[in-house]
Amino acid sequence: MARKFSVSLIVVLAAAIVGVSLYSAWIWNQTWQGRIYPGVRLEGIGLGGLTEQQAERRLESVRDELLASKVKLVLGAHVQQVSRRELGFQLGPVENARLAMMVGRSGPAWQRPGALWQAFFFTVDEPFKVTLDSDKAKAVLQSFAKDLYTPPQNAQLVVNDTYQVKISDGKPGKVLDLDASVKELAQDIYPFDEVIELRPVDQQPEVTTQDVLGMKVSGLMASYTTYFDTSNVNRTYNVNVAADALDNSLVKPGDVFSFNQVVGPRSQETGYKEAMVIEQNKFTPGIGGGVCQVSSTLYNSVLLAGLKIVERSNHSLPVTYVPLGRDATVAYGLFDLRFRNNTSGYLYIKARAAGGELTIAILGNTAEKKNVVLETDVDKVLDFKVITKNDPTLYQGKTLVETEGVKGYEVRAYRTVNGVKTLLSDDIYVPVDEIVHVGTMPVPETPPPPGNQQLVA
Repeated sequence: MARKFSVSLIVVLAAAIVGVSLYSAWIWNQTWQGRIYPGVRLEGIGLGGLTEQQAERRLESVRDELLASKVKLVLGAHVQQVSRRELGFQLGPVENARLAMMVGRSGPAWQRPGALWQAFFFTVDEPFKVTLDSDKAKAVLQSFAKDLYTPPQNAQLVVNDTYQVKISDGKPGKVLDLDASVKELAQDIYPFDEVIELRPVDQQPEVTTQDVLGMKVSGLMASYTTYFDTSNVNRTYNVNVAADALDNSLVKPGDVFSFNQVVGPRSQETGYKEAMVIEQNKFTPGIGGGVCQVSSTLYNSVLLAGLKIVERSNHSLPVTYVPLGRDATVAYGLFDLRFRNNTSGYLYIKARAAGGELTIAILGNTAEKKNVVLETDVDKVLDFKVITKNDPTLYQGKTLVETEGVKGYEVRAYRTVNGVKTLLSDDIYVPVDEIVHVGTMPVPETPPPPGNQQLVA
């Protein structure tokens, strides 16, 4: 009976204490309504008794002091002072005043009396709520350290003009650990002036020598050369631009290479000039003339390397820089040249245009080099028509060829790879009509030469 009485008494006393505490909290809250509780501080700065707006004004001066304060960056013997404003710090007076006001007024109801008691009879010191633009801070740190560390060097393939393959070994570097440095900056901001010891860390290259060895590029698989007239300045320029875009391309095993994707759109904005192109079965000026010679040269190199053709289209008219049936026309968004790397290693494309010669070579795993023979059969020759036009600006008996006729062809191209012959394509090249102007202007009578007239008495 005595034990039951003791338990009941404890429950009553506890309830009474809770009740008194809640009532006291209510009284304190009413007394301090609209003001921050007396013992509340932010980083040691007393805000007790202030309204939220008064706290904002006081924190504005704190913000200015914070942003003007200097952080000393130290990297070995190198030192630089930078303001927190330059580093991207921000302290919001409104946000921090609200933080101070909510001490003892937020959180679960059963926790508030304890928080109130602490705020009234002791102190509650909260950290500032400060934001840091990490990207801005990293940019400042990187600028400071850019000449004080050595970036890693990736291993890479080096192919000389005779297609010998060497590997430039990867090298580790010393770089600044930006994430760790920014984290240290943001951890402790009081007192505002701070010293940050920056420490470089070892960084391995993204591409190692073993990575490059694993590409299996050991030597030349195939190459093909075509020729162009360097006196045609714009066309020569376009050939060089497209060849430069192809040069040093890598194709992973199983991947499909797209000429259009690598070379990109042919336009004045991308650096191409006007030269002759084939459009609607006619040679006409157009932006990017000459690029099809690059795609056709690549096509022949790809054929000789024994790679799988995914997409290829012939020109509507014969071209002179490659044999019939072995050209590849390209037009961005319309016609593309695509092939698949059907070898076990990477392919490396080297393209070079100089002195009227364009050579495109494909390097890869020479252990998989194939014996390739290319053939073209002309099934039919399509004669051109001769179209005459009367021309009143030419004398009778005179003619002028406006467009020379070009024969058309129906051809089939074959490729034999390691003794197995397959049909590559069945192409038609339409003939180009010859247009001849025939003179219709009458020939004037020739007057007698002076001095031959007979005198009559």
